[in-house]
Amino acid sequence: MASFSKYKTQKGTFWRFQLFYTDPITKKRKRVGRGQFLTKTQAKLAAELFEKKIQQSYKKNERYPFKEVYELWFENYKLTTKESTWTTTKRNFENHILPIFKDMDIPEIRTLDCQNAVNFWFKKPLHNYKRFFNGLSTVLEYAVRMEIIDKNPASAVIVPKAKQQDIKKRDTKKEYYTRDELKMFLDSLHEFGSFQSYTFFRLLAFTGMRKGEALALNWSDINFSQKKININKTQSNGDGKLVIQSTKTEASERTIFMDNKTTEVLRKWHKLQKVDLFQLGFNSNSKKQLVFASTINKMHNPNKPRVWMTRITKEYDLKHIPVHGFRHTYATLAIQGGMPPKQLQAQLGHRDIRTTLDIYTSVTKEQKQDTAERFTSFVNF
Repeated sequence: MASFSKYKTQKGTFWRFQLFYTDPITKKRKRVGRGQFLTKTQAKLAAELFEKKIQQSYKKNERYPFKEVYELWFENYKLTTKESTWTTTKRNFENHILPIFKDMDIPEIRTLDCQNAVNFWFKKPLHNYKRFFNGLSTVLEYAVRMEIIDKNPASAVIVPKAKQQDIKKRDTKKEYYTRDELKMFLDSLHEFGSFQSYTFFRLLAFTGMRKGEALALNWSDINFSQKKININKTQSNGDGKLVIQSTKTEASERTIFMDNKTTEVLRKWHKLQKVDLFQLGFNSNSKKQLVFASTINKMHNPNKPRVWMTRITKEYDLKHIPVHGFRHTYATLAIQGGMPPKQLQAQLGHRDIRTTLDIYTSVTKEQKQDTAERFTSFVNF
């Protein structure tokens, strides 16, 4: 802040200002003074002008590396999302965005730099290129709010259309088991796999629950007498560790129902697990005891079900589908069995009925072939 004083010389009475500041280049403390102003108002205006020049010099010479601004933004972002969400965001930045922008100063990033980045991700091709671009733009918008830059250079970028991207999409409509394929898989697993793995896939195939929901289940979530399961949490990847958190959406928190055989399979596994864990030195009577637990009585790694499945499908030359395909299998067979869409929506935990209809109403080959006969039988002439 400037100070002002009046002084006299042989030429008359004048005003001067004096102020201290830090040089933006040398970072040393300096003092400056100017005089011979006829009025105090003139001295104030001159001091303000000098301070403005200093501030402009600061802004010009101070560095704002993208990585540092991203880290400031990320600390706030973590407070607004689930751990699994911000962990994924962090991984996206570390793997795709920071390798390009981390050493660039925010004020030096141009629209062309942003355009080249999104074009690079698009052409590679990376399926989540839009997500990476949105992350980049969000950090730059944060820099605008922090008054580091005046305008977001990403706002003028032309984002390529996904339909133009050269990515071979998986035919997810085929990633499920028919009734006979499911029976063959479960029979093989029951005979040659562990009873825990058999129980796990039986549960997925006959309830439609998600893999993460099953891996997070406690025995206290299961009501054997009413053949119901309370789905209220899911397994997720945190920052380098496995965590249990709330379900995917509000609709995902639900009560699902079991058939008699699946209920009895779970009962049997409950008894066997107690014996197994007791022999390993663990007390399994806790209300938080996991339904599916490792040999050290911890939550299974999310890759464990895939290991169980791969071993059986390879050994016995069975059709292999993703673990999530058991959810698809349940939905498809449920519709074949005549389950109403709204009932299926509740069992699967979909927030929107359109999700149920769009994703899970695959028609099997047998149904397609039977379509004409079904129509003729109904019309009957």
